[in-house]
Amino acid sequence: MVTMRYIEGEPLRIGAEPQLLLDDVLVEDRIHLRRVLCRPAKYEHNPILLRDKPWEGDSVQAPLVVWDPEREKYRMWYTCCDYSNYTYGGYVYYLAHAESDDGAHWEKPLLDLFPIGPHRRTNIVYPGACPDPASNKWIFAPGQVFRDEEEADPERRFKMIGLDGRPDLRHGGEVNTEPNLITSPDGIHWTLRGERSILDHHSDCANQVVYDPARKRWLLYCRPPLYSSGRDMTENRHHRRRVAVMASSDFAHWSYPRIILCPDERDLPDIDHITVFRRGSHFIMLYAAMDGDGPARWHARLASSSDGVHWERFHEREDFLPGGGEGAWDETIIPCGAPVPSGDKLLLYYSGYNMGQYEVNSSRREGRGGGGLAIMTKDRFVAQRAGERTGYLLTRELLVEGNNLRLNVALDDVPYRDARLRVEVCRHPPLGEHADYYYQERGYSYRYEGFGLDDCDPVRGNSTSAPVTWNGKDLSALRGQSAYLRFEMRHADLFSFTITD
Repeated sequence: MVTMRYIEGEPLRIGAEPQLLLDDVLVEDRIHLRRVLCRPAKYEHNPILLRDKPWEGDSVQAPLVVWDPEREKYRMWYTCCDYSNYTYGGYVYYLAHAESDDGAHWEKPLLDLFPIGPHRRTNIVYPGACPDPASNKWIFAPGQVFRDEEEADPERRFKMIGLDGRPDLRHGGEVNTEPNLITSPDGIHWTLRGERSILDHHSDCANQVVYDPARKRWLLYCRPPLYSSGRDMTENRHHRRRVAVMASSDFAHWSYPRIILCPDERDLPDIDHITVFRRGSHFIMLYAAMDGDGPARWHARLASSSDGVHWERFHEREDFLPGGGEGAWDETIIPCGAPVPSGDKLLLYYSGYNMGQYEVNSSRREGRGGGGLAIMTKDRFVAQRAGERTGYLLTRELLVEGNNLRLNVALDDVPYRDARLRVEVCRHPPLGEHADYYYQERGYSYRYEGFGLDDCDPVRGNSTSAPVTWNGKDLSALRGQSAYLRFEMRHADLFSFTITD
């Protein structure tokens, strides 16, 4: 997002984070390039999560995965659903745990925490804080699990944002499920925290928090309590499927939820569950678009933001992670949780269903749904792509605060196509001196001497961290200077750039 400080002449301070080129936040100008959505590849042995234990109810869904460096394992928390307990009482939605060495093959360790029926040992780790006294139903819905490396209290190392219940003494002790913070020292033993919910409103989506280091605040994404249709439900339709955000500097005092993303004329009329996370310069949202006036099948799509508040949906509204086709176990998809880094890859987990939310879905009771894995190269969400015609991209003016420029880039390896990518480092003259630059012998060029296109050592191949040099030199001579980067590309995809030490 362009700020007035930038318009008034202050260059961007980008630090050493990867600068993703998935929207125009960092782009001053471009020509003969097109933005291309880069879809992850589904794991060939999906589904990785299926209902195969008698205590898992009617279905399993919502795999939330993190890497645990202490155990040196991938760890998953997923939701079990027992629809019959809506009528008879008991655990309706409850949290189970699994572990993996590779993120694809999972084991469900048995624990002595929450027995179900005759099964004294299960892998259930949290059913919710308490049941509703009127119905004896336990209803709990996790939206996010993460390991907080900045947390000083080891008892709160693992954090979960979920819909959990606590008695409302102002209303006769009725238990309402609302967004809460739940913590754990080990990911197994969970405790509801705080005296009150974060939001006293049943926000029926994947509520989750993301930390904004630039502004030193937490952002919590949820459903809005106030929306255009009011509380008129005469159409017998859910009206609240929008994305709101709350902000907090201390995780204790939160602002009122404000809507920051609602359906527009080019998208489906509802935004259901979401996943929000940070990668480098950007907040990224994978949202499940759906049509609540129809069978309500989910479509996993992508949006991006530089501040977590102002969002831009990918312009063609394509599905970032398409469904598996008619009759597939993942015919319709909901993204689940932030991607998990694994070397040069990102692991993305999702819920797959064979029918939409409003379709008669007895097959879910037969275990047709489950959890899937998709794999992508690190930070390759959107490419700035050049084809046969040479394309150019000019970044916004930025402060050079490192010595090395590295690119996340893929060049076509077909020999006769003459794929290439070069970078020029430019500056602008002060106002009133453009004519002096124009009439100089070197021509109409604003490049720094020695950092032109002809000085650039061509970038080759496919790399998430390709170095750029100019006649063998790095950027150290320009450190502390304001500059634009100008990319010349042919048969190449550019995903991001990073300036580091």
